[in-house]
Amino acid sequence: MRRWLCMAAAGVLIGLLLTGCSSNQKANTVHNDSSHSEHSHSYKDGTYTAKSSPDERGAVGEITLTIQQGKIAKADYRGIQKDGKVKDIDYGKTSGKIENPEFYQKAQQGVKGAAAYGPKLIETQNIDQVDSISGATVSHKQFTEAAKSALDQAK
Repeated sequence: MRRWLCMAAAGVLIGLLLTGCSSNQKANTVHNDSSHSEHSHSYKDGTYTAKSSPDERGAVGEITLTIQQGKIAKADYRGIQKDGKVKDIDYGKTSGKIENPEFYQKAQQGVKGAAAYGPKLIETQNIDQVDSISGATVSHKQFTEAAKSALDQAK
């Protein structure tokens, strides 16, 4: 009886392991089909600019997209503070000085992360494939909103 119980438990365990290691090909096929439709979309050539809605501090994201031959050829994204200053190397400083190093480091991490969104959009040609970067999640939301608005203009 004990031997039979051990064999049954081993069978269940092997079944669970095989199920966990099975192919997920069907799910991947569906995902690839949906991303393919985004890639096949063609836009009108030109330059399009759009802004996001403001975040809780009043900052917005602004993007300028250049479309050539129906594809995104250039994507310039920048964060703009409530006072109109661009979030750059000075973002996180107080009166031009780093008074709070931890805050400055976090602010600069956000600036660096946000700078990667435009090149990734050019590479993928698909907003949904531009992943959020740690430290720049608010910028990602604003980037996505502004980019969608600019691409809507280009349709």
